This record gives sequence, C-alpha cells and structure tokens, in this order.
Amino acid sequence: MPKAIVIEDEQLEHAVRVAKVSSPENGSRDAALLLTCFGTGMTVTEICRLRVSDYLTESGAVLIDSQVRPEIAYNHRSRPLCWTSKKLTNAIDAHLAERLTRGHGVSTRVMAFRGLDPDSPLFVSGRTGEGLKISAQRRDGKTYYSANQLSRLYTRLFGLAGIEGASAQSGRRTLAVKLKRRGIDLRHISEILGIESLEAVKKLCASDPARLGDIVRRII
Repeated sequence: MPKAIVIEDEQLEHAVRVAKVSSPENGSRDAALLLTCFGTGMTVTEICRLRVSDYLTESGAVLIDSQVRPEIAYNHRSRPLCWTSKKLTNAIDAHLAERLTRGHGVSTRVMAFRGLDPDSPLFVSGRTGEGLKISAQRRDGKTYYSANQLSRLYTRLFGLAGIEGASAQSGRRTLAVKLKRRGIDLRHISEILGIESLEAVKKLCASDPARLGDIVRRII
C-alpha cells in the first residue's frame, strides 16, 4: 500500500479555509477536525471518540497536557495529547461556541466545562448535535472500531480543496515528517503517534518530498 501523501502548510491552510465556508452548519467543526488530524496525529477512530473532558478542564480552560485515553487509543495504550497549538485550539473553541449557541450537548452545570456535557463527543453535527458515527465489530474476543464516516469526510474536504490523493492517514504521516524535519528524534515521534516500532516510524518519515525537492534545488 502506498504511503499517505504529506500535506504542506499552505495546502492545509487552504483546506481549512475551504472547509469553513463549505457548510453553514458544519464549517467550523470541519475546520477543527482537519486541524485536529494534522495537529495531533490521532487516528480517525480516536478523534471520533474524543470527549469534551479530553479537551477542557472543569473550569473551562484548555487541558494543555491531556492524554489519548487507553480505552480510545487504537493500540489500547495511553499516550500524551498536547493541545498547545493556538491555531488548533482557536478552531475547536469556535466549534464549541457554536455548539453552546445551538444547545448541542449542553449541561445544567452552566459554569462547568463551558456549559457543555463533559462526557459528550468533542465534535458533533451542527444540524443534529450527534457525534460522528463509529462502528464496532468483535473478532477473536476483541472489539475493533472503524470511523468510515469521518474518513469519507476528510476525503471530501481534501477534494473540495483540490488536494489529490490526500486522506485521513495524511495527518499522521504529515505530523511525523514535520517533526523529523525539525530534528525531533524517532523515539519522541513514536511516543506522540503511539507507534511502538521505531522502524515503523522511520519508514513513515522516509521519502520526505520536501527534502527531495531541496536536494534537487541545490544542484544548480
């Protein structure tokens, strides 16, 4: 299977701008979903299963040092989840503000979690207030989750932005490649993405298109 393509900053910014205006009901949510995918490296099932309490403290502040809980992690292992990007948190905050206005997933405790139910999904439909759909299957005594709805949404958003070949998997690879460009060692990239094999992380970061372009430009 070919590797997911790497999305450069200008392409992602364009996709986010297009997402914001592509739907009056879900534009803010979709922009936040794009930035979450590329800013955290989470899988689609992990993003679907995020709760408000994974992002906010009870006082309503952003939970900067959170975690991907083991019960939602694709490998059932907890790992760090850092909400430190202002661009990302601004996008999520805009979505949560719209939710509150529309009364989606609100709580009677108006002073806690910005008036939202802490156990409600972080991302919900602007039309129905429902979270993104997840399907579960039991095989060999284990439960496996899939998030086809969100995968299709990412593909549609990239298509609207004219970015061919991009998919939800582009988020994890793009984050890995960008971290490697900044000199972050493979062990730390492994911890952020929850990939135990350093060899697998190395393969994920290999064939950096920007690096190849830099090499060619330096020839003449």
